[in-house]
Amino acid sequence: MTKRILLAAAFALLTAPLSASVGSAAGQALAEQTVTIISGTPSALTVRLSPAQPGQLYRITYRDATHRFVWENLSPDASGRVVLTDDRHLRPEYRLRCDSRSSPADPVIFDDLHKGPVVGRRRVPFGVPVSTFGGPGYLVPGVSHLKRDEFGNFWLYLHHPPYALLKYDRKLEYQFALLTPDEIIAFDTDTDGNLYLLHPGNWLSKHSPLGENLAAWELPAGRHPGEFISASGMVVDRAGGFIYLSDEQLGRVQRFSLDLELRPIPHIAWGWIGREDLGYTQAGEYDPDVMYYQLDRPRELALDKQANLYVSCEHYISKFELATGRQVPFGKYPVLGWGGSFTDSPFSRSAALDGHWQRHWLAGVDGAGNIYISDRENEFLISLRLQVLAPDGTLLQCLDPEDDVRDESGQPVYVGAVAGLAAEGARVWLVDAAGRVYAGAASLAGQAGGLRSGGRLFLGPGAAGRQFDLRQIDGDRLEAETQPGRITHRSEGPVLAFASASRGTGNCEREGSPLLPNGDRSMWLPVRLGEPFRVTLYDDTGKEIPVADYLLEVEEKPGLFGTRYDYFRVTNRSGVPWRSARFVAETLP
Repeated sequence: MTKRILLAAAFALLTAPLSASVGSAAGQALAEQTVTIISGTPSALTVRLSPAQPGQLYRITYRDATHRFVWENLSPDASGRVVLTDDRHLRPEYRLRCDSRSSPADPVIFDDLHKGPVVGRRRVPFGVPVSTFGGPGYLVPGVSHLKRDEFGNFWLYLHHPPYALLKYDRKLEYQFALLTPDEIIAFDTDTDGNLYLLHPGNWLSKHSPLGENLAAWELPAGRHPGEFISASGMVVDRAGGFIYLSDEQLGRVQRFSLDLELRPIPHIAWGWIGREDLGYTQAGEYDPDVMYYQLDRPRELALDKQANLYVSCEHYISKFELATGRQVPFGKYPVLGWGGSFTDSPFSRSAALDGHWQRHWLAGVDGAGNIYISDRENEFLISLRLQVLAPDGTLLQCLDPEDDVRDESGQPVYVGAVAGLAAEGARVWLVDAAGRVYAGAASLAGQAGGLRSGGRLFLGPGAAGRQFDLRQIDGDRLEAETQPGRITHRSEGPVLAFASASRGTGNCEREGSPLLPNGDRSMWLPVRLGEPFRVTLYDDTGKEIPVADYLLEVEEKPGLFGTRYDYFRVTNRSGVPWRSARFVAETLP
């Protein structure tokens, strides 16, 4: 890893007027060029340009029925040889075919970098060049969360570094990836397909179906209605137009409109589910006489088709009617969990029994109202399980990776710790322990419910959706043209800070927020424009911030999919807090 710390004063030499490109972004053919393939690997081609002039920059384009690739700023050697790789020159919007993009003016969806308040970038036609073949891939074995929007698209969250949300269409064809600097606590979509993300540090962001930044909210701190200490879960009520947010420290769930205006549940006098003074019960105890509406460290939230809200607590799951806020039982059990459907301690060996658990994920609820609960951790188990319970709390199924579930072609499905799943009618989609998406039947005629064999497996470890082997390129479809100058790209967005009490770990800092007090640093922001770049900062009025007022650090780190990212962060040295400071990053001419 190479790290360069640039003092703001020295960086002043790089602050020139910004533009979208230097020269013509499309290039101008000054002479007819011939492109000959010399050799190739799945991720790189060596070609020869003829004629080629020393010092001249070139642009090469490849087109076929389903692909378009563009390499820019190419500088051949004396013999005309140049290597076409997809890390430095390939423009990512042409990497794969995008069915939703009918003209070059349409939004681009193949920038594999989050364009929003998470990393401070908006969606532009230039982003992280991602390998068209090979690399670590998009899916790896591990914990993942899956959701399906109103249009049948799938959102898959990889809950391990580097954290990313991947969007697939209804056929599970890859659309794009949103890379986040830290883990996402929860996510969901509304009726329009907009994406809501709950981030560490009590803030939310809203993004369009193409990943564009639409809004961001810092949740106010406190214990009054509408305030939070530790936001821990989220679900969107698409039918009602509400968003529900849990707070594990205050032991409550609050209801808001989709623009984050508080909408209390009218049945409950204080306007929320749960009370702080009733929280943190002794593990394994549940007294229905005093604990109705009580929530103990609530986290995951889920909804069913009957307008019920499910709240996952530390050791049990509660259910509430959305219309009234009334807590309703699971058959004869007031809750699912310790003291509800069973009474022994979650830290006894009985936690390994079917129908029991220690700590868990509320993975989801299918169209029949069956509840899917997965082991988050269990010291008495070798393999973590997915358990399916009927609406009345009856155990229907208990699966781990050793159970014989197979897809339609006979391939084994390794069902284990399923943190989240998508359901529609009698179908369930989940991510198995091998990093694949399995679409199976949730409930068949004459069967009580649960996950069945005979479904389909999609994707898999290393699957990038639709990969392309560069050796398959038809050399007759390669076109070259000269460039009148070096093409540059730019990106812009807010500079986000992290809370001074939490410096964070990993590639990026935690606790992002729009406020950057004097002396504090921002989080690491990834800006991968393909070449070395400069950064200019502006205040909330659009006025350029003097370079003497901040320290800029730039660092190159390994990134997702086998590429490398350029990160930067700033330290406010102006003497006053910054609110809504913005950056513009541009490749150097």
